[in-house]
Amino acid sequence: MVSSSAMARTYGDKPSTSSMEEDLEIEVSMRNASIIDHQYQSEQHKDHKVLNAFNPTDKTSYSDMIHIDVPDTRTLVERSDGVTKYTAYNIHINGWYHGSVRFSHLYEFAELIKQKFSQRYKGPEFPAKKLFKLDPKAIDERRQKIAKYFQAMVQHPEIARHYIIEKKLLGFQIDSFRATSQYVSLDIYLGNGEKTTIKCLVSDSTMEIMRILAEKLGFHNKDEFIYHFGLFMGKGRDPTVACYSVTPDNFNPLLTRFLRNFESPFVSLSTANQKYNENGHYNFLCIRKLIWDTRIEESILDDGVFVDMIYRQAVQDYKNGNLAPIKDDLEYKMKQCMQRNDKIMFLRNCHLLPTYSYEILSPCSCDYPKPGTPCEIKFGRRQVVLTTQDEFGNPKTSLFRATRIRVWRITQIMEKISFQFEYLMAKDTFEWITLDTDQAILMSLLLQSIGSEILYEHNNMTIEQQVMKEKQSKGNYVEKTSKLPRDPKKPIIVLKNAVEETDPLGVMEHYHNYNRMLTTISDGIPQRNQAFTDITNDDL
Repeated sequence: MVSSSAMARTYGDKPSTSSMEEDLEIEVSMRNASIIDHQYQSEQHKDHKVLNAFNPTDKTSYSDMIHIDVPDTRTLVERSDGVTKYTAYNIHINGWYHGSVRFSHLYEFAELIKQKFSQRYKGPEFPAKKLFKLDPKAIDERRQKIAKYFQAMVQHPEIARHYIIEKKLLGFQIDSFRATSQYVSLDIYLGNGEKTTIKCLVSDSTMEIMRILAEKLGFHNKDEFIYHFGLFMGKGRDPTVACYSVTPDNFNPLLTRFLRNFESPFVSLSTANQKYNENGHYNFLCIRKLIWDTRIEESILDDGVFVDMIYRQAVQDYKNGNLAPIKDDLEYKMKQCMQRNDKIMFLRNCHLLPTYSYEILSPCSCDYPKPGTPCEIKFGRRQVVLTTQDEFGNPKTSLFRATRIRVWRITQIMEKISFQFEYLMAKDTFEWITLDTDQAILMSLLLQSIGSEILYEHNNMTIEQQVMKEKQSKGNYVEKTSKLPRDPKKPIIVLKNAVEETDPLGVMEHYHNYNRMLTTISDGIPQRNQAFTDITNDDL
C-alpha cells in the first residue's frame, strides 16, 4: 500500500503535471494495476452490494445519475369516493421519497416502455396483472419485482434519459402529492442568503424553475446559467438548532440534495419538510455555482449578471470562514474590494486562494489512511479533499484529483451506505477509498459535475454548440400535453416557445456528461470514469 505521505499535499503545493510518457503509463496502469481494497473484501462481506457504478460503455451517450427503489407500500383511498382503498407502491429516487403510485399506473408505464423501447430493453419483465385480490405476501413479491424492473430499466441510459420517461416520473410525483392549488410561490436563496421568490406551477420541473429564475435574475443566456449553476436543497449545518427562517446572517447551507429534471422542486421541498425534517430543521432551496476550475470562472467575468451571482456566494463563503486560511496582505486586498464593491477584482483575489470554490459536506468516516478514520470532506477545484488528524492531533489534508479517479460507486453493506472511488495512488497501483456517509448520492452527483466540466473543456465546444448537438440527437418527437396553461393574471414571465425550450430531457442541465459519462445501476463489477482516460497533461 502507498503510504499516506505519498498522497497528502498542502494547499500551497503546485499541482503536478505529466508528460506523454506518464499518460501512457496510466493507460497501462488501467489494465495491469494491482487494486487495494483493504476494507471491503468480498470474501469477508457477503452482503456487499454495488448500488451504483459508472462506466461510459457508450461514448456517444450521457446521462444523469438515477437510482430507483421500491422499499415498501402504503394503503391509500380513492379520490373519487373517499372510501375505496388500494395499494400504492412507494417510489424512492436517488435515496429520497418520490411518490406513491398504484399498480395500474406503473403497469401503464411498463407498457409504454415496451411500446417505445421494445428492441432496447433487456431485463426482467414487469409483473403481470392479476384478476384476484393479492394477499400481503403476494403484494410484497410484486413490490420486489417492480423494484428489479426499475433497477434494470435505468441500466439502459437511452431509456432512462428519454424525456418521455422523465415526464412520467415527474407525473408520478405530482399525482401522488395531491396539490390543492396549481399556482404557488417558491422561495429560492441566492449565494449570499438573499431570498428571491418566483411564481410557478406545482408541476414545473427543475429545468422549468431554473429557466424562470434565470429570466427573473436577468440572464440573457439561460442555457449558460443552467450549465454553471445548480438548484439544490439544503439546510442549516447544526442539526440541533431549529431553522425556521434563512437570512444572510445565518446562511451557510449544508447541501442535502441536487435536484433533477424528473422532479418538481416545489413538491420535493414540501415532501422533504413533511417527511425528513427533525426538530424544526427544515430544508430550503438554494442556487449554488457548478464551476470547479477558476479558469472557467475567469472566462465568464465579462458578464455582469454572472459576476454578481458568483460574487454573492464568494463573499458569503468568506464571511463564513470557508476560505481560511488567507494571508494578511491578500485578505486586506479582498476587504478593500468589498468596500469599493469591486466584484471582479474580489473574485480574482479569490482565485489565488486554493481554498476557494468548494462545497463543504458533512463530516464522515473514511478508510484512509486506515479504516474508521474521522474526516472532514469537501468537493471542488476538480478534486476531493479529506482532512483527517495525525497521531498527534494535527490536521492533515489529502487531495484526490478527479482525473486520477478511475471508478466511483455507491455500495451497501447491511444498512450502511458508502461512497467509494478507485484512485491512482502510484504507478500501476489503484486503491479503493471508502467514505461512510449519508451523502453518498450527493457526492456522486458532485463528482459527476466535476467530470463533465473536464470533458466539456476537453471537447473544446461552446455551450451553444453542445445544445445544438444534443437537440439533433433527440429527434423531432412531439407529444401533446394536458398541462394547465399559466394564469396570465399571475406576475410571471411566460417564455416563448416554452415546449421547445423547456428541454424535458435535461440535456443542458448543469452537469451533463457531454457524450462521455453515463450512470448505471449495477450489481456487477466496478466501472470506469471516462474523464480518467480523456485527460491532458495539465489535468494530471
